[in-house]
Amino acid sequence: MKPTTVITIACLAAALLAAAPAARAEDLSDRIERMERELQELKQQLKEEKAARQQQEQAAAAAKKEEEKPASVVADLADRVKVGGYGSMRFEASDLADQKNSFVFRRFVLTTDANIAPRLRANFELEFERFRKLEVEKSYTPGTAEQGIEATNHSEISLEQAWLQYDLASWLRLRTGAILVPLGRFNISHDDNRWDLPRRSLVDRGVPVLPSTAAWDELGAGFNGDVDLGDEALLNYQVYVMNGVSLDSEFEQKIEQEGNNPPNVVSEVNISPSTGGFAEDVKDAKAVAGRIALSPWLGHEIAGSWYYGQYTPDFLGRQDLWSLAADGRTGHGPFELEGEAVFTRFEGTQQVATELARTAIDQSSQSSDPGVSSEAEFELSNLARSKYGYWLEARYRFWPEFLNRTVLGKPFANPQLSAVLRGEQVWLDDLVNEVDFSGGTLTAFDTSNRRVDRFTVGLAYRPVPLVVFQLAYEYTQTNDGQSLAGVTNYLPARPHESNVNTLMLGTAFGF
Repeated sequence: MKPTTVITIACLAAALLAAAPAARAEDLSDRIERMERELQELKQQLKEEKAARQQQEQAAAAAKKEEEKPASVVADLADRVKVGGYGSMRFEASDLADQKNSFVFRRFVLTTDANIAPRLRANFELEFERFRKLEVEKSYTPGTAEQGIEATNHSEISLEQAWLQYDLASWLRLRTGAILVPLGRFNISHDDNRWDLPRRSLVDRGVPVLPSTAAWDELGAGFNGDVDLGDEALLNYQVYVMNGVSLDSEFEQKIEQEGNNPPNVVSEVNISPSTGGFAEDVKDAKAVAGRIALSPWLGHEIAGSWYYGQYTPDFLGRQDLWSLAADGRTGHGPFELEGEAVFTRFEGTQQVATELARTAIDQSSQSSDPGVSSEAEFELSNLARSKYGYWLEARYRFWPEFLNRTVLGKPFANPQLSAVLRGEQVWLDDLVNEVDFSGGTLTAFDTSNRRVDRFTVGLAYRPVPLVVFQLAYEYTQTNDGQSLAGVTNYLPARPHESNVNTLMLGTAFGF
């Protein structure tokens, strides 16, 4: 081989050997750059996938929250608003000639108690008394308008309570609305299932010594609270200003006709004390009521209460009534004793009758139709110069052990039997019996002093605390030769029926 050829081959080999490391270095750099790009792309892809997953999870959580929201709202409402009520009925048989042996649907009451927010509470009670139905029909045709009302006898729908309370402190709570008047212990604790006898007391309901019958509420505002005195002692107070009781009227009209005589249209106007108005007051005065109760230890209480206010609408003059009450509860072991005494004074009853005579129309007048006469009859009822009375109830709670093996005891945790004895009396001084007037002048004002006594013995069975089955015998009497109908609002006695024996079976429940 020629020397030149050898030299050329050696130069080429040297060049190739020099170029090989440079090529390998360039390939490695490219690979690193490519791997960095791929890594960045992978990171971006992972970031995008994570963001997408987060969006999906947020959307799913939002959807789940929306699905759970109604259930959460319902649960929250159930926690804040408690719905309850109570109801009662009885079977009653007596020896009065005009009283039928009857089942009576006493009442059904719906209640709600709502915690609106911390320290804000609302309460509501609606009563359906002896109520089954109310139906109103209206029709209009050219030249004719017709209206019909159908309802069950003695039915009533009434508002028992409706108030808002703001708890400023445990000893200072502002309450405003339709409030139970704190006069005596029964009016503020009248739920039927709480009591072991199937009829309410004379003082509070049957011959009301209270200015109005229980359950008695008024529209107003005031304060109540509890003061801790230590060693289990507690002081409770209630003080309210309210519209207050006022004389109110019930109007009835009937047509009487004897033989061939012209028909006589009789308008009967019954005027009696009633719960004050829930609209504009009829008197330019307010009433005040309050109660202070001391509980030295659990299960024992003694209290005093009062009421004062004008009871006449302004057009009948300004006459006041005032009332005082004392009540209490105590017991030892299975024995319990509970009672209440009330005194009420209506000032100026005769002056009220005189003012009524001046403002009312004559008792008889001639109708525009010469063949029809009209007559107006006015009656002041449940009005006496003074009313006072009491009730005292003793209870003995027991449970024979052998009853646990019977149907009365097996399903229930702590059933009870209670033997009950209640005595009560009411006195009415200067009870208004008759008022007559003519030409704007009072011509007759007849009053009498009356008394009502009642004695009740009973047995109550409670399978659970909120449900009671009642059996009771009741004896009621008034002045000899007088009618019980003239002094009670629940007995249809004839003129000389002065006493009555009554047997009652009752049930009451709460929930």
